[in-house]
Amino acid sequence: MLGFAVFLTTLLGFGLVVGDWTSRNLEMKALVSAVEESESAMQWTDEQIQDIIEQYGANGTLAPAEQKKAFDALSEAAYAGNFAIGAAGEEVAHVSVLPWHGDIKSAQTAYLAHNKAWQDYMETATEDPTVLFKTQPLINSTFESAEPLMKDAVPVPALFDLKKRVDAIFVPQASTGPTQEVGFDTTLSAMLIG
Repeated sequence: MLGFAVFLTTLLGFGLVVGDWTSRNLEMKALVSAVEESESAMQWTDEQIQDIIEQYGANGTLAPAEQKKAFDALSEAAYAGNFAIGAAGEEVAHVSVLPWHGDIKSAQTAYLAHNKAWQDYMETATEDPTVLFKTQPLINSTFESAEPLMKDAVPVPALFDLKKRVDAIFVPQASTGPTQEVGFDTTLSAMLIG
């Protein structure tokens, strides 16, 4: 009888460990997917703004009427970006994490700070597009702060290519892939600002 009780306890313990590992992988899969969507929204916003800067900046120094059109277009792009980034941030916030998975919760919280920094940046740029041409240290620092927490939260062994996907989110600047260096071409911005 004692042997059977030990067997059941061992089996139950093994089941709990496997169940927790599976839960961690599923939570991180959901978090990484939401972060990837958030990064895509940021990249889309960045591309929209860059296109406007190139469109108007290619014309040389702008007359006041053209400068107003450029700023209006930048303001609209920032507004749309704020909406897209905010919606993606809501998805990150809604990822369900078990209370004892503190490493995953910390990664989620750190990434949400980064998403919020982008939202604040776009909200300010909606009112004053000239901020688009200034370095955004909070965006860069929150991205850098989220990186080790996201990497540490990947379960071992990881399912769903989680390690590779998290690494791709934080690709170094010199490589291709998403990065968080914020600040647009100052040569073109000088033409827009005048």
